[in-house]
Order: sequence, then C-alpha cells, then structure tokens
Amino acid sequence: MTGERAVFRSTRHETDGKLLEADYHLTAGGYVAAAHVHPRQEETFEVLEGRVRIRIGGREILAEPGRTYVVPPGVAHRIVNHTSASAHLYSTLRPAMLSDELLQTMWALASDGRTNRRGIPGLLQAAVSGAHFRGELYLAGPPLWLQDLVFRTLAPLGRALGYRGVYESRTAPVRRPAD
Repeated sequence: MTGERAVFRSTRHETDGKLLEADYHLTAGGYVAAAHVHPRQEETFEVLEGRVRIRIGGREILAEPGRTYVVPPGVAHRIVNHTSASAHLYSTLRPAMLSDELLQTMWALASDGRTNRRGIPGLLQAAVSGAHFRGELYLAGPPLWLQDLVFRTLAPLGRALGYRGVYESRTAPVRRPAD
C-alpha cells in the first residue's frame, strides 16, 4: 500500500537480539506510513540506490548513495521516496527487540487490506498493536501521553473483540526464522 518492501538480512533470532538488518525498497512515491520514534533503539539508513527524503527530528535530508544516516533513540523520523525512480536502502535497528515482529505485523495488516490506503490500521487494531509494541515504537504525534491514554483505554476492548497485538497474514507468506 505504501510502496515499501523489506527483506530481512538478519533478525533478533539470528543476532541474540542485538541487531535487525534489512534491505529496504521503496517504489517511486513510496513512503513509511507515519513519522515514528524508537524510544530505545538506534536506527541507521544507508542509501544503496536512488534518493529519498529522510526527516530526522526537525531536519529534512536529501539522502543519496554513499552516506549512512543515524537516528538516535527517541528521535522522530520518516522516509519518503519523492522521486520517480525506486530506491534501495540498507537499514539497521540496534538492539533488535521485537521490531521484526512489529514490521511483519504492520505489513501483514496492509497485505490483508486491514489498513487505510496510507497503511495505517483501524483504531482498535492500532490500540492493541500499539500497546503490544510500545517499547519498540510510537507515533511522532499526537503527544505520547495521549497515545498511551487512548491505547490503554481501547486495547482491552480490542482484545475482547478478537484483535491481537501480533497479526499474521492470511494471504501473504512471511519468512519465519529458524528457532
């Protein structure tokens, strides 16, 4: 839906939780669904092909091949491929925490048509997944206290109605790590 695709190079299972690595592909006009924050993880991006705009904090960067961009923990960021060509990035998250599971959940929801056209799940699913993955990610806005209030209030209702924090696609195959 958002023109993004990732192929994991290594997951938390393969790195003892130290690292999540992925090749990240964005189609022309593709984007990360929402500006977000990793409260306890450092994320890096290296553009391998193409050009993208990366907003890190309040700074917008035209990212080109050959440079690595670092997003410290607690800093809002978002990537948009503003060009008419596809882009390929190498991305890492340190430590990995549950981020592979979070990404698979968000992409599975989109693959199964359980998000809006911008890739955002409905409010009850967002509340349940947001509460489940709170340590990995939260939205850059609205304010965190409001997100926490809404998610804590709606997550029990969502779970009672059958929503789960981790969503597995009914249609799209997902690579499972070997345990």
